[in-house]
Amino acid sequence: MNRKNRQKERGAIEIIEQAIHLLRLSPFSLLFSYYMGSLPFVLGLLYFWADMSRNAFAREYCAVASLGLAMLFVWMKCWHGVFAQNIISHMAGEPTPRRSLVSIGRLTATQTIIQASGLFVLPLALIMAIPFAWSYALYQNVSAQGDGDGHGIKTVFKRSWHQAKLWPGQNHILLLIFSMFGVFVFLNLAIGIFLVPQMLKKFLGIETVFTISGWGMLNTTFLTTIFGMAYLCMDPLVKTVYALRCFYGASLKTGSDLKTELKAFTLHKTMFPAMIILTLCAAPFCPLMAGERPGISPTWYGLQNTSVPPDALSGSIDEVMSRREFAWRMPRKKIEQDSSVQPGPIATLMKWIAEGTKTCFKTIERWLNKIMDWLEEFFPETDKSREGPGKGWMSSVHDLLWVLLVVLVSLLGVFLWRTLKRRKERQSATISEAIPAVPDLTDDQVEADELPADQWMVMAKELMDRGEFRLALRALYLSTLAHLAENEMITIAKYKSNRDYKQELGRRGIEKEGILAVFSENVTVFDRSWYGMHKVTRNDLEHFSENQERIMGFVTQ
Repeated sequence: MNRKNRQKERGAIEIIEQAIHLLRLSPFSLLFSYYMGSLPFVLGLLYFWADMSRNAFAREYCAVASLGLAMLFVWMKCWHGVFAQNIISHMAGEPTPRRSLVSIGRLTATQTIIQASGLFVLPLALIMAIPFAWSYALYQNVSAQGDGDGHGIKTVFKRSWHQAKLWPGQNHILLLIFSMFGVFVFLNLAIGIFLVPQMLKKFLGIETVFTISGWGMLNTTFLTTIFGMAYLCMDPLVKTVYALRCFYGASLKTGSDLKTELKAFTLHKTMFPAMIILTLCAAPFCPLMAGERPGISPTWYGLQNTSVPPDALSGSIDEVMSRREFAWRMPRKKIEQDSSVQPGPIATLMKWIAEGTKTCFKTIERWLNKIMDWLEEFFPETDKSREGPGKGWMSSVHDLLWVLLVVLVSLLGVFLWRTLKRRKERQSATISEAIPAVPDLTDDQVEADELPADQWMVMAKELMDRGEFRLALRALYLSTLAHLAENEMITIAKYKSNRDYKQELGRRGIEKEGILAVFSENVTVFDRSWYGMHKVTRNDLEHFSENQERIMGFVTQ
């Protein structure tokens, strides 16, 4: 790439490194303007997600909560525009612009109208795959272009679209890097948050709600939280990179990047004469001569004549630059081809497949040759030219070893085939004879949603007939929970306790007067019998069963 093209298009890695360096050296107010808008929206989104997925009365105020979340989204996008404009001003070495009420109103209108369409356009573009990079760059550029400086919405959209069409290769590489890095950030956060409570329990004995729930914590709320944290970590870098793209794209006409570089190399007025004096004073003591100059002897400075002929110097430079470690810096040679015989894309693809297949077969052939060479070394042949007593039996032994090797390989193949066949037959027999497993009531991990309510009742009657009253009591309690869950009065979850079920039933069964008192009575009986030392009698089971029938009657009313 020549110098002119390099100034116009910067590499993806180069612009990412510049963005990271810019964020590291930026003042605190720069990142504050970003998180001032992003944190309220992310926290509001997490609360909205958790509340809508678990609250029994979520439908009643879903519209109002959605409106509040939309206002937080507009708030975030406006602050993103402020952040992107501050990045460009910091990059250009200009002071942070002050905004009036009119500019703030224009900024809000621009970001609201354009960014709101991204909620529908970006998913559609992602499904179609090809236009996603340009669409994503468009909405990122709107944050940097729509700063409320007097341009209308149409002008901001045109400028953002023009910037999105610049350097498509760089844009696609940036998206690929951000996608891969975002996956690693998401996994690191998820694993870290999941393991910290386990480590606290393991080493310090601290029990938390996360360790109690176990794998139940891996729900949609947990994943949404990790996604929000990863977004807060990644998005400032993404916004900075696309703000720099807009800065360099606008510099193609305005030359702002050249002005910024000139500002960086501007010297102070008092330093310029001092540097000239220092250079003149140091010049006699630091002679740098490429060759011998007429009239000046190099030995005057205590040096020997080390001049090199130009041809030898050029040959040495060419030899060094042709080495492997410098080959990547050399420009690629253009091979002139006749356009009339140039193969098309299908022919090129078929040629590539043929060459790859040929290389694969050559590799397999090379491996087989190595195996045969090893076998020949393992079973060396006898030299027939050297005849003598005792040489004939060695040839027979060699042939016998080859026969034994072939027989051994054949037996091994038959053994593997019969083993695989038996395994398949065993799996098919197991599948055909599979019966539904009966939950073990002695296991505390058994949940009420593993069987319907009527099957729990049947199991409880069988246990009562066998005299196992304690297990029958638990079967009746699980039947109660299953019946309430079937009628959407509670939601079964591993991390919930009996107290949680009572609170949930109190919220959802507020219209069923008396159901909470009867359920609480049964919970008390179950807790003191299952977790305590109270012995269960037949009278306790009959009273528990009567309360259960009353609960079912409340539900069906």
